[in-house]
This record gives sequence, structure tokens and C-alpha cells, in this order.
Amino acid sequence: MADPTIMSYSLEDDQGLKSSTDFYIAYDGAVMTADFLTNAWLAYGAALDAITDAQIVGGSLTVPYQPDGAWKQTPNNGNNVNQVMNLNFNNDFNHFATSILIPSYKESLLLADKRPNLAETHLAAWITLMIDGYTNLTNETFPNSRDLHDLNALRDAFLTVRKVRNQRRGTKVTP
Repeated sequence: MADPTIMSYSLEDDQGLKSSTDFYIAYDGAVMTADFLTNAWLAYGAALDAITDAQIVGGSLTVPYQPDGAWKQTPNNGNNVNQVMNLNFNNDFNHFATSILIPSYKESLLLADKRPNLAETHLAAWITLMIDGYTNLTNETFPNSRDLHDLNALRDAFLTVRKVRNQRRGTKVTP
């Protein structure tokens, strides 16, 4: 089954002003590979480059995925995506932290004083996965900082409240 995948290109003119163009393509993850998508992005980019005076300075691919059938089928009662756990990680290059936000965190991940329990089994496994990455028999992938520096340690963790756009109803939360 084809899913709408978004190809995006950022363009810059001779005055340094930037604009972007996005379009959808039909992508079937059952038969097409990530390499195919990358090559398609390059081919469409070459065609776009030929019809514009601006320089293509970047772009992205957004590929939709379906949730795993083993994951929750419905949200648990009483959760709120405004309640966010912020995990700040150090990297192997500079002093800037990389934040990973966990919306609607489980209350069971908290200590009695409402701080994140970093020793809790599932949270500790998440932190380890963020630092060590995912590996199968042939490939490895791991989260990086925005500048592609490896995450190497959890710096701190705290709870906060983030506003969600187009909220359908008012919520009152206290981290």
C-alpha cells in the first residue's frame, strides 16, 4: 500500500532569502527501499534545479510509518501530552545539551517528590538506547546532537509543561 511521503527542498536566492517547496509522492515501504527514496529525492532535485534560478541548499524526506501492533491501541486514561519529561544529554564534542522530550510520561516513572526516577527499568533502558543506539546484525543507528555529535551521557532530567497547539480543551497540569 502506498503512503504519502513528503519531499521537501529548501532554496536560496542571490540575496540570501530562502523559500521551500514540498510535494507528495506515493511510496510503498513493502517494496521500495530507503536508498530508492534517496535516489528519487536526488532525481527530483536535479529536475527542480534545472527549472529554478535559486540554489537548492537542503531538503528532507518525511516518510510515514504505522505503529507496531504490539504498542498501545488506545491512550491510557488520565494522560496529558502537555506534561513533558525533558532529558538533556551531553555529547562527545561540546558543552551544549541535546534535549529529548517525552510527552505524556508515565506517572510510575516519578519519585515520590515528582522528579524522574532515572533508575526505573524502562526509563533507564530508554536512556541507554539513546546513548548506545540500536544495532542489528549489519547496521547501527544512534541519536546525535543537532550537529551530529554522539550523545554520551545523561546530563539532567526534569518535568515541564509544554503548550500544544490547537488544543481542543483546556487542561490544568502540574509537573
